[in-house]
Amino acid sequence: MAKKETYVGIDQDNGYIRAARLGLEHHKSRSAKAEEFRLLETYEVEGDFSQDKALFDALRQFREKMSLSSSELIVTCLSGKQTFAAEMNVKKLPDEEMKSMLKLELRKTMPFEPSAAIFDFAWLPVAPDTPQEKGVPIIVTASTNAALTKHLNVYERAGIKPQIVDILPVAVSNAFWAIHRENMESNQTYVIMHVGSETCTLVIDGDRSPFFNRSFSFDINGIANLPTGSPEAALQMNILSDELNKSLTYYRNTFKNDNISTITLMGSHASHPSFETLGRKTGLSVEPSQTAQVVGRAKPPAAGKFDLAVALAMQAA
Repeated sequence: MAKKETYVGIDQDNGYIRAARLGLEHHKSRSAKAEEFRLLETYEVEGDFSQDKALFDALRQFREKMSLSSSELIVTCLSGKQTFAAEMNVKKLPDEEMKSMLKLELRKTMPFEPSAAIFDFAWLPVAPDTPQEKGVPIIVTASTNAALTKHLNVYERAGIKPQIVDILPVAVSNAFWAIHRENMESNQTYVIMHVGSETCTLVIDGDRSPFFNRSFSFDINGIANLPTGSPEAALQMNILSDELNKSLTYYRNTFKNDNISTITLMGSHASHPSFETLGRKTGLSVEPSQTAQVVGRAKPPAAGKFDLAVALAMQAA
C-alpha cells in the first residue's frame, strides 16, 4: 500500500488567488516509481485583492473551500518591488558567512537597503570547464522585512500558515524546470514568462546560461475577452512584444548568448491566441507551460494557469 501525503501551493496577486493541492505517493512496488505527484484539486478566486481586508476575506474563504488542514505543508510566493532575485558568482564560504558577504555585495544592485532585508541563497551546478577564479554561481533571493511580515500576517490571520515563502521569479523558473530538467539540452537557454493579472514576470535561464529576470506592467485581462486580432488586442500584444525584445536584446548583448528558441508562458490566459504575436515579433516559438498537465487528472486545468501553484506545492515535498 502507498503512503499518501498532501501539499498545497498558493499563487496570488492583486487580481486572483490560485491554489493547487498535490498528493505524493511513496510506492513500495518495484515496478512503480518510488514517488509520484498527483494533482488532487485546484481552486481559484478572482477579485480586487490590492487591499489587505479584501485579501484577508478571500483567503479565509479559500481556506474553508479547500478545507486546508494544519497537517498540510503550504508554500506561497512574494513579488513586487520589495523583492529581489539574481544570479551571481561568489567565493565559496561557510553558510554562516555567506549572508554577511551578500549584504555587502548586493548594496550595488538591490533596489532596497540590505540591512532591512531577509536573504536566502542556493548553490548552482558548476559547468565542468568553468575557471575556478570566476567563483561559484548562486541564486540569491531577498525581500524586505516589511514585505515578508505583511505577507505572513495576512495569511496567518486567515488561518493559513505558509511553511515556505518563495520569490516569484525563482518560483517561475522552478515551475519550468520541474518537468523539463530531464529532457532539455544543457547548452540551451529558455525564456519563461509568467502572466499575472497586472504584471508580466520574465525569466531567462538555462543550465549554462545566467539567470535573468525583470517585471513590467501588462493588463492581460484587458485583452482576454477581446476578439483575437482586434486592433486593441494587437496594440497591447505589440507593446508586450517590444518589452520582450528589449530584454532579449539586453540578454544577448550582455551575456553573449543567443541560443534561445522558445518562449514558455504560464499564468493568466497562457493559452490565449493573441500570444502568437510574440512568436511573430521575436522569431521564437511560443507555447503554454504543461506542469499541471504532467501531474494532472483525467481533465487537467487549462495549460499554464495553475502551473506556478503546482510547482510551489512540489517545493514542500
